[in-house]
Amino acid sequence: MNLLTYFKIGTILLSAAILIALAVKKPEFRGLFEKAGVFGIFLFALFIPVKDGIAVFGMIVAIAFFIAYKISKREFSILETGFNIPLLIYAVIVTASFFWTFSIADSFNEGGEIIYFILFFFAAAELLNSKKRIKIMIYTFTFSICAAIIYGFFQGIFIDALHSHNRLTGLIGNWVGFPVQVSYGLIVIIAYYLLDFKKKDIGDRTSLAEKITRMSYFIIFGIMILIGVFDIVFAKARSAWIGIIPAVFVLMYLKSKKLFVAALILLLLLNVGIFSISKTFKSRIFSMFNPKIYKLELKNHGDIESHIALIESAWAVFKRYPFTGIGVGAFSKYFDEHKGVRFPWYYNPKTGKKIYDLYDNWPENGYMQTLAETGIFSFIALMWLFFLALKKPFKLFINSNDNFKRKIAVILIGTSIVFYGSFAGVSNMSNDQLTNLWLFFLALFAAASLLPET
Repeated sequence: MNLLTYFKIGTILLSAAILIALAVKKPEFRGLFEKAGVFGIFLFALFIPVKDGIAVFGMIVAIAFFIAYKISKREFSILETGFNIPLLIYAVIVTASFFWTFSIADSFNEGGEIIYFILFFFAAAELLNSKKRIKIMIYTFTFSICAAIIYGFFQGIFIDALHSHNRLTGLIGNWVGFPVQVSYGLIVIIAYYLLDFKKKDIGDRTSLAEKITRMSYFIIFGIMILIGVFDIVFAKARSAWIGIIPAVFVLMYLKSKKLFVAALILLLLLNVGIFSISKTFKSRIFSMFNPKIYKLELKNHGDIESHIALIESAWAVFKRYPFTGIGVGAFSKYFDEHKGVRFPWYYNPKTGKKIYDLYDNWPENGYMQTLAETGIFSFIALMWLFFLALKKPFKLFINSNDNFKRKIAVILIGTSIVFYGSFAGVSNMSNDQLTNLWLFFLALFAAASLLPET
């Protein structure tokens, strides 16, 4: 277990102990605890696209004060969000895997992160109990992701990411996490600021001032979307690309079939333009369908072949331990010690030979990692959660007349599609830059769905 994880766990436990003692003796402080918890969520929304270390601190603050808030109220029940059962089943299986894991240190490291991500979800879902609080979090995240998008655009130009093998990393310094965060941001911008999801039978009662505001949003955020698309291109992120494309199409279809067709045409034109300019981006996209393209054009190792081989390794592990897995977070240790499941060969341009792929030792696929590490029952619980995260917002979108709720539902639909795409490549359930942000949007929806209709 690394030092940062010890610090996180220690901070949470110590803070919780102090706050619990205070909450027991001073229940009248519950209002203060509640506001402090909301402030922790605010820190998360503000810093997650900028400095994820501070965002994690915000999560810890939110969890610690949320626990104190519940104790001060003398209320120990869990808010029914509609996602509780699969989340809790998954959390129990992850925790239970500590007893049979092949690496207790790695299990505490990744399993611990998963547990406090889930605690953060419940804290945010209950503390964001008003439309005003939910809006503040959306505005805060929008401000932060826009700053990150602008920074990433200029970073991409500076490193000549369009014509070279360089990949931008954004303010968080991560070339795999940053483009997915940008994709989340584009969904929020489109769903909350640019598209109006009012039901047709309600009619348009927009005033002149509102129309001017909407036009200003269209210009400002339209430019931001274009810059964000370039960020994803500069990062050469396949997982983000396969998530954002279907997500945008679904959003456009929910608004209008005409917009769906327009988005399809625009995307085709944009891709043709980028492919004609950037050889490196073109090769990375098409290598998903033909791995040889990557080797021929970049004179490098077979990137996709390596990913496929790692997935095959995870599948081999799952077949050996289909019910229990090898323990959350333990794949890398098992992978290193058991050559029988180590398939990844790739082309080394320096020697002209195939050697073991040593640059990574996790499946690079969240679905396969779940199967290999925590088994089939954990996977079923997770897929159940993923299903509900689409079913419930679609249902609310269809049945609700509240435009605010409908927008929040569309945000969850879009960000879920992005997350599921990233889960096939760069993300897993302990990813503190992507998974906790998706759970944040899940909590926003859970909180909004409990509000009265307006």
